[in-house]
Amino acid sequence: MLVGCDLFSSSIKFQRIEKSIHKIIKKKINNIKIFKVFPEKRNNFDLKKIEIYWGNRITTDMIKKMPSLKWIHYGSTGISKKIYKIVSKKKIKVTNTQGTFNSAVCGTVLSFMFSLARGVNYCNFLKSKKKMNRKNFDKISQDIQDVFGQNILIVGLGEIGSKIAKTCQALNMKIFSVKKNKKKIPLFIKKNYQLNNLIGAVKNKDFVVSLLPLTDETKNIFNKKIFNAMKKNSIFINVGRGGTVNEKDLVNILRRKKILGAGLDVVSKEPIESNSPFLKMKNVIVTPHIAGVTNKYWDDQISLFSKNLMRYKNNSKLKNLKTYTSIKEGY
Repeated sequence: MLVGCDLFSSSIKFQRIEKSIHKIIKKKINNIKIFKVFPEKRNNFDLKKIEIYWGNRITTDMIKKMPSLKWIHYGSTGISKKIYKIVSKKKIKVTNTQGTFNSAVCGTVLSFMFSLARGVNYCNFLKSKKKMNRKNFDKISQDIQDVFGQNILIVGLGEIGSKIAKTCQALNMKIFSVKKNKKKIPLFIKKNYQLNNLIGAVKNKDFVVSLLPLTDETKNIFNKKIFNAMKKNSIFINVGRGGTVNEKDLVNILRRKKILGAGLDVVSKEPIESNSPFLKMKNVIVTPHIAGVTNKYWDDQISLFSKNLMRYKNNSKLKNLKTYTSIKEGY
């Protein structure tokens, strides 16, 4: 059984993946071999014998060169609709890591909320300039606000969005959402909007949190019309996909102080360019797409994949098995 894997970076070694998987499955799969795949380096690997693909960088061209492919396991929650259309015709199974980092992303969103609302990010700026004192902080004191009891809009009420909503409920916040499927709206949600009424949804909200995937429908959906409709002291947070935001419009709205600030775990081009205006703005927090990362991140990833390997071997139903309907719904 040959597994192609593209999850390699400075943060994880190939040997760790291989050893951890063999430890978890306790050598019950004797003939498994994990093969490094580097999609950006063409012609450096043979795809023909790969039966299982684990990673995030698989392409439609690669799939066409994989006649033995039976199962793709994404190392993230996002799944390309173009790829799913191809694999559904070939009856290739698709799973993802849904559920492994809900709490971590929720924690990142909350850290953005509190840091921006309470001026913690500005204190870090003062610290970097060695100007930490009450007089300098008072320059923004009129913008300091509470988080408890405020209005929050969660755009994309899936598993992660629901985790954020439940946590915000404990903060006595009034919670609003944007979600396609009206049948799965929790009772504590004050009102659910559809994406075609995003302007109406963002009005009078203190926090707007986006978890949207990038699709033809959502590309640049957060633009000047949406930002202009937001409250002056509101905060925009994006832990979905960078391409859902028109970044020029966001920069302009922040410079004009039409909204209080932004927390961005994702941008349209990653890694973020060194000359990005976001890196110079006092009212913006940027993180390098790490909202779901914890010290147990890879342990959870490896554990889920390894257990699914045993299910695959035993012809059992795979966990997080996706259908085209679930991919199409999107949020």
